[in-house]
Amino acid sequence: MIIRSFIISILFLTSASFAQSPKTGEFIIDATPAEVLGNEAAAYENYISQNETLSWEVYVPEDYDATKPAGIMVFAGAPRDVRAPGGWMSVMDDKNLIWVAARKSDNGSSVHQRELLAMMSIPLVEKDYAIDKDRIYITGEGRTAGRAVINYPEMFKGAVFMGNRIWEDNAQEKAKNIKDNRFVFVTRETSAFPRGTRYAYNKFKKAGVTNSKIELIQGKHRYNRPKFAKSIDYLDG
Repeated sequence: MIIRSFIISILFLTSASFAQSPKTGEFIIDATPAEVLGNEAAAYENYISQNETLSWEVYVPEDYDATKPAGIMVFAGAPRDVRAPGGWMSVMDDKNLIWVAARKSDNGSSVHQRELLAMMSIPLVEKDYAIDKDRIYITGEGRTAGRAVINYPEMFKGAVFMGNRIWEDNAQEKAKNIKDNRFVFVTRETSAFPRGTRYAYNKFKKAGVTNSKIELIQGKHRYNRPKFAKSIDYLDG
């Protein structure tokens, strides 16, 4: 009887352990701003109702280990169904990063809504996973990513920028807060033009953000898996 009770206890503890194991792979998280931000959600009521149910697509590496905190890569400006570029999820595996993208955060939303959704992605993931706060990055739609790193410099430690309008006119003063962070600018531009990617790169450098580099894509080449992995290595320093 004692042995049987002992075995039952072990089985119970094992089952409870599996039940509490963090979810891995691809899945969707639904939550309201109030659930993610608590009382702070009321401050953003003009952009998104604190009781509105929102959805995020998440990918957690299968070998996630809470004793080795993961980084986060936020994908900003995602449409209804998020499809990461080919090979990017395997980079998440290799670099111990959790991928998160808010659904319906594309051009149908205001830039304020898109920025809020990107910011909310961090506490959303932190609720259930051990996170290395020095490895929280953002990519995706350029303007949203640019605003996020400027307005939340202690949250986003780096970015892989793509697209236009990354640098906004009021960013100069705030740029002093991101001088220790790291940025990669992905572009096909060979010369700068207003609001372009290389234009933003020049603005960052002029503002003293020296940890910035251009990833120039030429000819038929694409920003593929090896280039993305190389960019993560740069962000990691």
